[in-house]
Amino acid sequence: MRKTVVPIFVALGLLLLVAAAPALASARTFYVPPTFKDDTANIQTALDKASTCPGSTVQLGPYHYYTNRILVHNFKGTFKGAGEGRNGTVIDCLRGLDPSLPGVIVKAEPDINPFPFLVGFDGGNVRVSDLSFDITAASPVDPQANGGSDVIQAIVLVTGNASSAFERVAITAGPGSDQGYNADEDIVIIGYAPGDADGNWLSLPLISGNESICDCSLIGHDGVQVDGLTHGSLMVSGSVLDDLAIPCLIGDVSASQVTITGNQMHCSKAGNVVFWQGFAAFEGAGAPLPSLPAPRCLISGNHMLATGYADAVLLEDDSPSYGAPHRLDATVSGNTIVLDNGGESGGIEGFWVKGAQVLGNRISGTGLAGIDMGIISAFGGPSFHRSDSGWRIIGNDVSGVNASTAYGGPGAQIWLGPDASNCLVVGGKAPTQVLDQGSNDTLINVTPVFAPLAARSMQANTISRAGLASRLHKIVRR
Repeated sequence: MRKTVVPIFVALGLLLLVAAAPALASARTFYVPPTFKDDTANIQTALDKASTCPGSTVQLGPYHYYTNRILVHNFKGTFKGAGEGRNGTVIDCLRGLDPSLPGVIVKAEPDINPFPFLVGFDGGNVRVSDLSFDITAASPVDPQANGGSDVIQAIVLVTGNASSAFERVAITAGPGSDQGYNADEDIVIIGYAPGDADGNWLSLPLISGNESICDCSLIGHDGVQVDGLTHGSLMVSGSVLDDLAIPCLIGDVSASQVTITGNQMHCSKAGNVVFWQGFAAFEGAGAPLPSLPAPRCLISGNHMLATGYADAVLLEDDSPSYGAPHRLDATVSGNTIVLDNGGESGGIEGFWVKGAQVLGNRISGTGLAGIDMGIISAFGGPSFHRSDSGWRIIGNDVSGVNASTAYGGPGAQIWLGPDASNCLVVGGKAPTQVLDQGSNDTLINVTPVFAPLAARSMQANTISRAGLASRLHKIVRR
């Protein structure tokens, strides 16, 4: 009898324990119908509930939704619409519905900067797909709550240690006061950023995560900005980025893999892809940088149009100026680049970058040069006793480049400036003109050219570091 009783009591105890234990929340789908009024509370509530059930989906219908600022913490699921475009899901700010409604709220949560964004994800593992953000109001933010500015800083913000995936997402900034737009950036992926009393970012915390933006359409002032990613990955692929300033800005990304491939890009102000190490330290007036391994960056198979005074690709490594070693390992290969910037900027341009590989690109149109690097001191700017060294420029077709001398350019399709050293240039089948003003460079199968008078007279142009930065970069406002 005793042999029978013991197992029964054990079984009853286990049943009581199971009954007392809280039930694990299973993944669910939370459908949010439109109200055709203010949808903020409904969307916020659905995202908050889904954040307690990992793997859940917040599903929007094929309608227009209007919302104020939304922030969800530790969301591990999918925020999904019914498709891009007019017949799909469209999200707009409240003032897109009625200009008299409140502007986007500017509010400071702990550790999150108080700048205006429309939808924010703090931490978690986020997937956003099959919907559009279309910001139609010319003034979507209350200026008195945003230091006088009436524009959205980021339409979608990902912060904290979050991973994110954007698929089939269209984001359009409308007309407004920020150089013609009502939003500064489309997608911002960044860590927590402490600031001073004036809102300046003093240092850039590191974040980790796997981020991807695939098959998306981003049209507006800036497209994608990623700052401070370390020991993570970023992929931007198969997307259309048609922006005034910087379609893709990568700042201070270390020990990570960055792949930018198969995109259609147009830029008219700074650069289609700007990869800038030491970015936060430059804005933070010399804030020290951690000594971390360089990222591996591949920019490949993109179609880029650079108009105005934009570069197609701009690589800069200011890290050694702020106490960190060289931190940019870049390969630019197989891109098709068209220049129409009047000779003010180049196609692929480098500043103080070591060991870059520029392989098999096809570059045409009018620009400063198809490929140029090591040119700072040629313009009278400070070289900081650093050079662009060890570049491998091989097999590029620059025969269609009209290298202008209008702004003191070299009149050569490839320009190795006075700060270049130990570089290798190997021409392809098409004729390749190279102006080499550097040291210990090796030129194979190319036609050397000499600096025209316009280039030699550039020494009279004294450009400060800050002035050069304002000409070549769009310093992102904080």
